[in-house]
Amino acid sequence: MAESKRISREEQAELPLFKRHEEARDFFEEKYGEKFVFEESFDTGDGICFFYRLITNEEAYIKGAADLNSNGSVGMEFMKSYQPIRIMEDGSVHIVH
Repeated sequence: MAESKRISREEQAELPLFKRHEEARDFFEEKYGEKFVFEESFDTGDGICFFYRLITNEEAYIKGAADLNSNGSVGMEFMKSYQPIRIMEDGSVHIVH
């Protein structure tokens, strides 16, 4: 399985301005399909923050997730297999580089 490209700072700067979480989520789902996965959400006090992962190395991600489920730990390969994306309720996006 080939690795997918991570979103660069330049690409992030070119993202549309979203007004709501749903607009941003729909944009990423349409662009990345099944490689864009929901992780969790919680209220930060400034609104709900939605955490997603853009899977960039599917093989390492699947293996790491299996390792996590079986022995409770993950290696660096798993940590490098996805790019965290946070979307706030107001549509603001933060991509970890």
